[in-house]
Amino acid sequence: MSSVRFRNDDGNTPLDPEQLEGLKYPSVTTMGELDELEDENIQRGLDWLNHSRSDNFLSLEFLNKLHKQLFGDVWTWAGKYRKSEVNLSRTRPYNIGPELKNLLEDLKVWIQLQSMPWDEIWAELHHRLVSIHPYPNGNGRISRIYVEYLQKKHGQMITSWMASLKEDPQERRSRYIKALRSADQGDYSLLVTFMREKIGDRGL
Repeated sequence: MSSVRFRNDDGNTPLDPEQLEGLKYPSVTTMGELDELEDENIQRGLDWLNHSRSDNFLSLEFLNKLHKQLFGDVWTWAGKYRKSEVNLSRTRPYNIGPELKNLLEDLKVWIQLQSMPWDEIWAELHHRLVSIHPYPNGNGRISRIYVEYLQKKHGQMITSWMASLKEDPQERRSRYIKALRSADQGDYSLLVTFMREKIGDRGL
């Protein structure tokens, strides 16, 4: 399972005060140092997910616990919803819980009734979860990890998030952002295309 990032930050870029809020390591001052800490935490979180035997994986409790497992060694707020407005989401903080619950209930119906193709299920799940932006940070990564986890659970091929562009991260990110913006307008075709490229079942 991947922890793909879609950004091109300079590792030497200093963290701003907002980025430092809730960080458990005051000695960390650059994006590179933070990335290293988060990557180590994510690997431990993926190990936890790999050994999880929970049958309640379509629940708020599971999603919040997953976020805490992925980021809880680095951030004090891991697993807790954001409390402030953000430009990346129209969801007000007090609506995060209800909107996530509605998404997970919709997901249960989509899977049970197979009311749309699998590719469209994963694309809408990913887009809506990212759009809600439930946590202060790590929303894109938990969304991608959660999608891959559910693909594995349901015997689906694991998306590579257009891994053919991994040597061109700027183009990869550009296509990803364009796909999300198109999905904002109700057109999921670009996001489905971005996610459709498969590399087989890589396991968790």
